[in-house]
Amino acid sequence: MDDLGFVSDNPSSVEAIKASHENLRLAGRKAQRSLGSGLLNVAYLSACLRDDFPYQRRQFNATQPKWEPLFEADANTLGLIGDGAIKLNQAIPGYITKDTVRDLTGVQGGEE
Repeated sequence: MDDLGFVSDNPSSVEAIKASHENLRLAGRKAQRSLGSGLLNVAYLSACLRDDFPYQRRQFNATQPKWEPLFEADANTLGLIGDGAIKLNQAIPGYITKDTVRDLTGVQGGEE
């Protein structure tokens, strides 16, 4: 067994590798939620100390941490996201923006 938690002695199919990565993806999402709440607490305390003002915690309730995607998108995933984005934008123009694509894939396009 290698450090990712699945046997890699014989080449596995792409589907088998993706299925084994699902547990890692779920663990990563859980870690992001846990770290996110900790980072929000740090931000709250930092703002209170910086401004020397006792802000109410509810003022930070709407803040959502923004994370990079857990795994790099492969060519197949990029194609699926691209097809979906085109179809959604045909139905609702401007629904999928370059920022949305960046959030889904981690790929940043060139400057306009």
